[in-house]
Amino acid sequence: MNLLDIAIIVGYFIFIIVAAFIFKRFAKTSAGFIRGGGAMMWWMAGATAFMTQFSAWTFTGAAAKAYEDGFAVLFLFWGNALGFFVAAWYFASRYRKLRVDTAMEVIRMRFGKISEQVYTWLQFPLTILSCAIWLNGLAIFVAAVFDIDLYVTIIGVGILVTFIAVSGGSWTVSATNVIQLILLMAITMVVGAYALIYIGGPVQLIEKSSIPSVMGTGINYWQIFVVWVVFIMAKQTIGTNNAMSCYRFLVTTNEREARKAALVAGILFVIGPVMWFIPPWVTSTMHVDLQSFYPNLGSNANNAAYLYFIEYYMPKGVLGLVLAAMIAATIAPMTTALNRNAGIFVRNVYQSVLNPQATESQQMKVSKISTVVNGVLSILAALLFASIKEYSFFDLMMLFGALLQMPLAIPSLLALVFVRTPDWSAWGTLLVGLTVSCFMQFLFNINWLLPLFGADAFTHRESVDLTVVAMLVAQIVISGGFFALSSLWYKEPTGQRKVELDTFYTNLATPISAAEEAPVDGRQGAYLGRLTQALGVLVIVIGVAFESGYDMATFIVIGGLILIAGSFLYRSRLAAKQVTEEAVLPTGQ
Repeated sequence: MNLLDIAIIVGYFIFIIVAAFIFKRFAKTSAGFIRGGGAMMWWMAGATAFMTQFSAWTFTGAAAKAYEDGFAVLFLFWGNALGFFVAAWYFASRYRKLRVDTAMEVIRMRFGKISEQVYTWLQFPLTILSCAIWLNGLAIFVAAVFDIDLYVTIIGVGILVTFIAVSGGSWTVSATNVIQLILLMAITMVVGAYALIYIGGPVQLIEKSSIPSVMGTGINYWQIFVVWVVFIMAKQTIGTNNAMSCYRFLVTTNEREARKAALVAGILFVIGPVMWFIPPWVTSTMHVDLQSFYPNLGSNANNAAYLYFIEYYMPKGVLGLVLAAMIAATIAPMTTALNRNAGIFVRNVYQSVLNPQATESQQMKVSKISTVVNGVLSILAALLFASIKEYSFFDLMMLFGALLQMPLAIPSLLALVFVRTPDWSAWGTLLVGLTVSCFMQFLFNINWLLPLFGADAFTHRESVDLTVVAMLVAQIVISGGFFALSSLWYKEPTGQRKVELDTFYTNLATPISAAEEAPVDGRQGAYLGRLTQALGVLVIVIGVAFESGYDMATFIVIGGLILIAGSFLYRSRLAAKQVTEEAVLPTGQ
C-alpha cells in the first residue's frame, strides 16, 4: 500500500467518527437508542437492512466462489433479494405493527416468557461469535494482503465499531450504515464497470470464461444444482424474515415505510452482486496463479480474486477506497449486532427480569454498558481466534452457530404464519431442530443419496451442496412440520398470557395510526446529505490532486455518484415533512 491508500483509510475512519458524533444527539431515550424511536425514514432503514446482510466475506470468500464457479454465487445473494421482496409483501409490515422495540419482545408476546429467555440467552453468544468471525476474517485478509498487523486491525476496527454503537445507538449505527452503503455501492459499481469495459463487455466476459456453464465446475448432475439453488434461496428467505431479524423493520415510522425499506434492500441485492463479482470473473479469465501473488494466503489465495484486479488494473488510491469499503462491509453488521444485543439485554433481561421498574436514565445507562461489554467480548473472541494455531476451538464455535441458526429461525419465522400454537411450540421446535442438526452433522452420510442419481461417487462440490440441501430439507420438513403439528395441542390461554396474546393479535390487525407515529426529524436527511456530499467532494479532490487522465476520471465518477446520492438525501428532509402530513390525512384522501 502507498501513502495515498493509507491516507484514504485514515480519512475514512475520521469521517465515520465525525458522523457518529453528529448523530449521537438523536438518541435521547432508550427507545431511541435501541430502535431510533421508530422515527427513521425508509431509506435509512433499507440501508441498514442491506448492509447487515453481508460482510467483507463478500469480497473475499464469495469472490473466491465467483472466481472458481462463475455465476453460481449470484443465487446466494439473490436469495437475500427474494427474502426482502417477501418481507415487503408480507412480513415487514406485520413486524412493525406489533409495536415492539426488540425481536425478543415478539417472541415474548407470541410464545411467553420462557421462550423469550431461552431465545435471549442463545442469541447473545451467537451474536458475539458472529462479530468475532467477521472481525477476525477481515483482519486475516488485511494482514495477508496489505501487510497490516492482524491484532492492530482487530483492535482498531473493534474499537471503532464499539464507539459507533455506544455513542448514539441505533441512530449512529443506521446513519453510518447509510454513508457506508453509498461509499460501498459507488466504489463497487465503478470498479465493476471498469472491469467490464476492460474485458470488452458482457459477451466477451462469457466467451473468455473457462467455466463451462452457469452451474460452474464440479457438477455432473444439473438436478443437484437446481435443488441447491431452490433451497439456498429458501434458507436466505427464512434468515431474512424470521422474528430474530425483524429489528430491521422496527425502526421505521409505520408499516408503509417498513415495506419500502424491505423493497429497496431487495432491489439493491438484485443489482449489487452482479457488479461486485465482475472483477473476480474477469480475473478468472486471466488464468493467473493467485497463490504466487498472495503467498501469505496459502491455499486461500483465491480469496484475493477481487483485490487482484484492483491492485494491478485500477488507479492508485482505489485500493485504499476498496479497503475502506471492505471495512465498511464489516462495520455495518457488527455495529447493528452490538446495538441489537444491547436492546435485547435492556428490554428482555434488565427490564423484564432484573429491574421491571427501571427508569429511563437507568435503561440508557445499561444500554451503553451492555454495548461496551458486547464490543469488548467480540474483540477478545476475535483475538482468541487469531491466536489459536490449531483451529479446533474456532471450528467448534462455527459448528455451534450452524447447529443453532436454523432451529432458532424456523419457529421464529412461523410465529406469524401459524398463530394458534401452544407456547411450548417455540422451545419444543428448537429442541427438535437441535436433534435434527446433530443427526445431520454427526450421523448422516451423503453417500446415502447416491442411488437417487445412479452414481458411484459425488464430486467434492456435489457432496458439499447436497449436504447443505439435505440439512435444510430435514430442518424445514421435520422442525417446521413439528411446529405446524403442535397446533393440534393448542388451548386458549388464560390470565396474563391471554392479555399478551390478545394484544399480539390486535396489533397485527391494526394499522399504525398517525397519533402513534413518532415525528420524522428532517435533520436526518439534512445531516446525512451534507456529510455524503462532503465525502463525494473529498473523493473528487483526491482524483484531481493525485491523478490525471483516465485515472482522474475514475475518482471523479466515484465522487460524483456519492455527491448525487448526498443531494438525494439532502432533499429527503422535505420528504420527511410529507410523510408526516400524509400520516394525518383521513383514510381515502
